[in-house]
Amino acid sequence: CDGGKVLVFPVDESHWLNMKVLVKALHSQGHQFTVLRSSTSWYISEFSPYYTSITIIQEESQPVESQDFMSSFLKRSVEINKNAGSLWNMFTFLLQNQEVVVKFTSTIFENKTLIGDLNKTGYDLFLTDPTFPGGVLLAHYLQLPLVFNVRWLFSGEAHLAVAPSPVSYIPICFSHNSDKMDFFQRIRNMIHYIMVFYRDYYVSRQPYQALCDRYFGNNVSLMSLTQKADLWLMRVDFTFEFPRSTMPNVIYIGGFQGKPSKAFKIYHGVPVLLITLIFSQYDNLVRGKAH
Repeated sequence: CDGGKVLVFPVDESHWLNMKVLVKALHSQGHQFTVLRSSTSWYISEFSPYYTSITIIQEESQPVESQDFMSSFLKRSVEINKNAGSLWNMFTFLLQNQEVVVKFTSTIFENKTLIGDLNKTGYDLFLTDPTFPGGVLLAHYLQLPLVFNVRWLFSGEAHLAVAPSPVSYIPICFSHNSDKMDFFQRIRNMIHYIMVFYRDYYVSRQPYQALCDRYFGNNVSLMSLTQKADLWLMRVDFTFEFPRSTMPNVIYIGGFQGKPSKAFKIYHGVPVLLITLIFSQYDNLVRGKAH
């Protein structure tokens, strides 16, 4: 059959590495891709044999495109995981990035020439990573079928938005609970859920909701647009998850980035892994590199 035309609104860094695997695989099946990228992007190349790109000029880079920001973000994440840091600092980091993505999305909306070209191209579907939901808004604006390549939403773990998730039985991420909780663990789980809800409603969602109100009216919510996605390609393996509800339009693709392992080099009947170790034998390394 003929390949389809796919418009991609990605998220940079590791999220793009996941998206790129899908783009390559689907391109090999004859599909055509157009990728919307920021002029400040780290990883999303302007030129590629697998897609054509549309570069949106941005004066301000997203915080996730800043090495200093990401270093600080990771440091704060470790501190919070060790109960030594403040969640409020994490909320501030997230808000900074959300505001820049909103500006990026608004720039696209205001470019009527670009919007006209996107409509004329006749895309068959819209593929996005909803960690930062600019793509959710643009898909609704262009009235295109929406497919998620998803693990996280702006609101937190994606399952919480797409399927029933009773807090008494479903552990909230980073709560360190399992699906078998006693009374006090359930209280702790509820406290984590309240913090996630607060971050979603008062930090992550507000900048995008303002964009919804501006372009779609006050009766359209960001979460309702997100939940209307036609297909959720979930980057987890269901067999490794705690028991939980799911939905028919959720497809689990955990491990799709993996590649077949390569055989070890054999030297004198001993498999050799070519990683420099403190006690590596020079002779083995020289022979291994020669092969």
